[in-house]
Amino acid sequence: MTKLSSQWLTDGILDFEYKKYVLLAYLQHVRDEFRQQMLFPHLPNVTEHYQSSVHFKKSQKSLRTHFPKNLTGIDPVRLRLLYQEIYEDDPHLEEINEILDFAIPQFSLVLQEGQTRYEEVESGLSIAPIGIIPLRTEEGYLFIHRATRRETTIYSYQVTLFDARRERMIQTRWLESVQKSQNTTFESLKVQLTRRYTHLPNPATYMVESPREYPLDETLLPAAKQLMVRYMQAG
Repeated sequence: MTKLSSQWLTDGILDFEYKKYVLLAYLQHVRDEFRQQMLFPHLPNVTEHYQSSVHFKKSQKSLRTHFPKNLTGIDPVRLRLLYQEIYEDDPHLEEINEILDFAIPQFSLVLQEGQTRYEEVESGLSIAPIGIIPLRTEEGYLFIHRATRRETTIYSYQVTLFDARRERMIQTRWLESVQKSQNTTFESLKVQLTRRYTHLPNPATYMVESPREYPLDETLLPAAKQLMVRYMQAG
C-alpha cells in the first residue's frame, strides 16, 4: 500500500485486525522507500498521521476527564469525595482506541527512522549564493549540484509567504539539467540564465551541493528547499 488516507481510521471496515493489516502494509512500503533514501512525501505524511492520531487519543482522554460524574460517597481515610464515571465508551470508540494504541507506537518508530535519515541528508548539504545577491530575493534560481556527478540541475524558485502550517515555503519549477565542464562555472550559468530570462535582470541565485547521491525529487530537492528557507531567514 503506497498511501494511507487521512481518514484511514474510520474509513471502511472498523476492525482491529483489518486496520492493523492496512497500517502495517503502508508502513512497510514507507520503510522500503526510506531504505532507498526516498524520504518525500512519506516523511511529512507519516508526521501528519502520527500527530493526528496522538491528537485524537488526547481528545478522547480530555472528553472522559471533563464528563460529569456521580457522587457515590466519601473516603474517610483520604478525606475526599468519591465519584463514579457515567461516561461509557461507544463500542466503535473502543475499537478505535484499540487501533490507536497499536498505531501510535508504529507511526513513532517509522517517523524516527525517517527523521534520522533526513538529518543525515541535511547534515551533508551546503548552500552558497552565486554572485551578488540582490535586495529582492523572493524569486530567482536554485542550482542543485551533486559532487558525485558533473550534472547541475537548475530550477526557478519563488517564495510564498505561508503554507497551510503558517510557514514560509519555496515553490520551484525545473528549467534544465546542465553537464558542467571545467570551463563552465556556476557564475557563467547564472549569466546565461539572465540573458535567456530577461524578466530577472539580477536574479537571486543559490547553489545547494550534496557530497552524496540521493534521489533528486524525493529527497534532495525537498531538503534543498527547506535549507534555503532557513538560509534566507537567517540572512
